[in-house]
Amino acid sequence: MVIRDGYWKLFDHDFHTGRSVWVMEDGNRTHWRTDYPVESLVRQNAFTRNATAGNAFGEWTKVASIPLNLAHSENLVRAHSEGDDRYVKRWLNDGDNRAWRTFEGHL
Repeated sequence: MVIRDGYWKLFDHDFHTGRSVWVMEDGNRTHWRTDYPVESLVRQNAFTRNATAGNAFGEWTKVASIPLNLAHSENLVRAHSEGDDRYVKRWLNDGDNRAWRTFEGHL
């Protein structure tokens, strides 16, 4: 049995993480797509953000929880490794990335 999503065929699925790898043949080219379920992480981040609302920043305050694939694709890992705190702060303070924040406030 082949599982499909439109023209995409399921290549691999990890039941533990929910990660799915899809493949699509397009003439001479092969396209790959990897889906990562993030709904539960977004819900957990929102819960933590709401639970800590009004708290002051302190040392070792967790401010975000970001999937590794996103952290790499957005160059957050590289920026952190290179000490580019301005880039990381700008990314975390961007309202489009609020789903990954676990603590309110401007960094």
